[in-house]
Amino acid sequence: MIRKYGKALAAVVGAALTVAYGALSGDQRIESDEAVQIAIAAATAVGVYLVPLTPQYRWAKTAVAVLLSVLQVLATVILGGLDSNEWIALLLAALTVLGVGAAPAVSDNGTSNSTPRQPTTPSTPSTPSSSQPA
Repeated sequence: MIRKYGKALAAVVGAALTVAYGALSGDQRIESDEAVQIAIAAATAVGVYLVPLTPQYRWAKTAVAVLLSVLQVLATVILGGLDSNEWIALLLAALTVLGVGAAPAVSDNGTSNSTPRQPTTPSTPSTPSSSQPA
C-alpha cells in the first residue's frame, strides 16, 4: 500500500498535521486564514492522489504538491502576514512537499516514480544497398 500510494499518503499526513496544528495552536479555534491553509492542504492531498504518473511526467505528483504549497505561502502572507504560527504552517507545507517527493508511488498504468526511464533509440531509416557496379 505504501509502495502504491506513498505520495498520496504523505500528502494526507501533511493535511492532517495542518488541520491539527490549525485547530490546536494559538486560541485553539480555526480562524479564516487557518481555514484557507487547511483547504489548500486538503486540495494538495486530493490533487496528489488524482494526478497519475506517466512515463513522460514522473514528477507530476510532486509538481502538484509544489504548486499548491506555493499557493499556501502566498495565501498565508497575503491573508494574515507572518508570525510564529504561520511559519510553522509553512514548514508543514514544505515538509509535505518533501514527503511527496521522497515517497514511492505507482499509478494504475504501471508507471512508478522510481522506475528508471528507458533510453529511447532513434530509428534510423535503412539505406538501401546499391547493387549497381561502380
